[in-house]
Amino acid sequence: MDRGYCQGCGAQFQHEDERAYGYLPAGVEVKGTTLCQRCFRIKHYGRDEQGPVSRQEALSAIRAGLAWCDSVVLVVDLIDFDASLPEELLGLLRQKPVLLAVNKVDLLPKQTPIEEAEVWVRRRLKAAGYPGLDVAMVSAVNGFGFAGLAERLEELGPKILFAGVSNTGKSSVLERLLQMRIGGGRQSKIKPTVSPYPGTTVNVTRWRCPNGLVFADSPGYVVGSRVSDMVSSQCARKIIPHKRLSSHLYPLTEGDLIYIPGLCGVECLSRGESVLLGYAGSEVKWSKSSVKHIEKWLFEFQGPCTAQAWEKREIKVAPGQDLVISGLGWVSIRKAPAVLRVHYPAGVKISVRPNLIGSKK
Repeated sequence: MDRGYCQGCGAQFQHEDERAYGYLPAGVEVKGTTLCQRCFRIKHYGRDEQGPVSRQEALSAIRAGLAWCDSVVLVVDLIDFDASLPEELLGLLRQKPVLLAVNKVDLLPKQTPIEEAEVWVRRRLKAAGYPGLDVAMVSAVNGFGFAGLAERLEELGPKILFAGVSNTGKSSVLERLLQMRIGGGRQSKIKPTVSPYPGTTVNVTRWRCPNGLVFADSPGYVVGSRVSDMVSSQCARKIIPHKRLSSHLYPLTEGDLIYIPGLCGVECLSRGESVLLGYAGSEVKWSKSSVKHIEKWLFEFQGPCTAQAWEKREIKVAPGQDLVISGLGWVSIRKAPAVLRVHYPAGVKISVRPNLIGSKK
């Protein structure tokens, strides 16, 4: 057969192994708009039966893309910002001009201005040692910021690689650009495969634009230290936010437990009263109980999304700070400092940062 490539995910077409990327049933003719069986089923039935690309496969493809490109658009997730900036990936990009596209601003609560979030982003970049990065705040869902993003891309060209960790919405950003004048608009008959599942793109795919630019999509870098990296694709789909964030407010005192069943628990060790706001993905939520019931809600909980091994850590969190459970959500402290014992899946990164939502110091 003609060993072409699926324009949806970048996999090389093959007839031999239905369980491998790029599979096409025998007899299917390869054309410019042909999708592999996996992309076809994701697009039409919402099913990913093969799961995400491996970490090493993703890294290999990203390196190949970097050897080809002139510049990089690094797509990051505003809601899981720090996890979107792993040192290994940033190290690979050091030799290229980089534009940071901060996606998912549509998930901010209505009372949080995007301008305020951009100030927060720039402060986080400065604290991380990257004060000079060019930043574009965007939403691949509603198109916010894309006119300005397109103008900057015309200055970056001609060969631009879109990179980022998995599930930042990288392919969604590229898809929207391809629908605009810069990408050829309606001339683009086939687009990157976009899905709520992690690791949909498996190799570099390229898109020639009318003005001489060439866009390339790449597989998402696999962080490995997020809750969403450690659960099944179906569970990750529930955990990763896709609706506007809402919070739940809980008065907090010694012995209280704030938890997401089977995935995380935050135990209050402080005697004084504080207030906690919980933020999480679109189909999971924080609840409140007593630490007496921690076994029931965490370690013995039986559900489709549960941790198999646990770690715990004590952290003091001050008002105006977020305690982040990477790839799951965060809790934010108000009123008074609190000493918290966090129970979380083994291997997951937890951290404290200045609060993203709410009044800032």
